[in-house]
Formats: sequence, C-alpha cells, structure tokens
Amino acid sequence: MAISFDLDTLVKELRAAATQPRPHHAVKALLEQAVADPNAMADAMSDFADNDVILFEDETVSIWHCRFMPGQTVPAHDHQMLATIGVYYGAERNHFFEADPETGGIRRSSEVVLSAGNVLQIGPSAIHAVGCAGDEPCKGIHVYLGALTQIDRSLFDTEKGEQMPFSDENYHRLTR
Repeated sequence: MAISFDLDTLVKELRAAATQPRPHHAVKALLEQAVADPNAMADAMSDFADNDVILFEDETVSIWHCRFMPGQTVPAHDHQMLATIGVYYGAERNHFFEADPETGGIRRSSEVVLSAGNVLQIGPSAIHAVGCAGDEPCKGIHVYLGALTQIDRSLFDTEKGEQMPFSDENYHRLTR
C-alpha cells in the first residue's frame, strides 16, 4: 500500500519539529518518513518552475525544495547551521571539503551520493558542493535549522582555493 504524501502537511510538521528540544532528530525522522516512499512523494509534488524554492522560512527553520539538473553542480558552500536533506527523485551528489593546511584553502575529503529515499544530515561547519549524480534531475527537500537567507555564509572557489561571501553574483559565477 502506497503512503500518501502532502507537502503542506510536511512543511507544517517540519516547522513544529524545529521547535522541539532535539530538533535535529525530529526533522530527520520526518524527512525519513516523507521519502520512505519516494514514488508517492514524487507523484504528489508540484513541478516547480525554479530549481530552488523556499517553501517556508522563519528564525527557527528554512525549508527548501531543491532540484539539480544533470551535469549541474553548485559551488562549495557552508550553511552555518545544521542541514538535513531528503531526496525523493533521482540522485544527489555531495562533495565534502575540509581545510587544507598546506595551501590555506580547502580540499575534497569525501563524497556521499543520496538516492531517492535517502536522508543525510550535515553539521553547521560542513562545507559541501551539491550536484546531480545521474542522467535525470534530482529533487529533494532541504531543511536548515535557522533562517538561511538571513545569515552571512561563504562560498568557496575550489579551483583557486578562495573563500568569498555568499552572494547571488558569486553563486552564479561559480555554478558549473
């Protein structure tokens, strides 16, 4: 029996989870439940016009629908807050980076590929670049424990080893 899915209900539940005493656990459990039947979720989702859509944001939580197209990778960046990613369609590649004491920049440290039905939680100091890992778009819900658009974050040019402020101009310039 297929699980029924409703995006408005998920957003409401994620908002409540973000105010719980252990919000990281509550948010992760909700996303795991939501993507447990990725086909049901995909069938129920809207076909958003934009790749990144803010579904909700306040001081406690930011909830985004993210789509990455084949061949697309967004630049390495940080969030400065805990992030939880649930993929319901396609596969999302996350390249993680760490400080490189030899160059003063960053170097790739690991890779995690999330297939439909997978959830990943990353800490506030993580640096990652995100892209599509297949021949079809990947889609997921990304939840941040805070107001993501209201904080100072960084982007990283991994080829030049430069860190810069997160701005729309820098983001679009570095997107591949």
